[in-house]
Amino acid sequence: MKLQLNKMSSHFLVKQFTEEDILSIYELCRRNPTYYHYLMTRPTVANIKDVFTELPPNKTLADKLFLGFYSENHLISLMDFVVGYPDAHTVFIGWFMMNKEYQGKGTGTEIITEFLSYLKEESFTCVELGYIKGNRESEQFWIKNNFKPTGVEARKDKYTIIYMRKEL
Repeated sequence: MKLQLNKMSSHFLVKQFTEEDILSIYELCRRNPTYYHYLMTRPTVANIKDVFTELPPNKTLADKLFLGFYSENHLISLMDFVVGYPDAHTVFIGWFMMNKEYQGKGTGTEIITEFLSYLKEESFTCVELGYIKGNRESEQFWIKNNFKPTGVEARKDKYTIIYMRKEL
């Protein structure tokens, strides 16, 4: 299935990232330390490059999109997701981060609401994601957007991921 980027948002230009975008991605990440605090690392060009190729089991790069949401050539938000994971009717959001200047203004909810609406039009029935345990800001954002904990947690070296889902 080929997703149409221009239908994912009516307010922002949605663009698929390339390696040329790494510095602007890095700048957005560098100005948003909360995520990295819970990840127990710092943003680097190298760990951002890794996002381009990180995949869940049995998925290929053809199943993954790493997107930027722009307003007047200004990066507002980034999102990385895999279609058809963990099943054919689900999209898994791996990463969603807002530009710090736009947090707390409803912009993230607007982006997610339009994105989920588009996925529903494309016949997806569910969206799943994970956030780092203890990150109340992230947890509250996803709860506000009607995601529910699945009861599944995954322990990593330095943190635990709490999985959530939303039926479309």
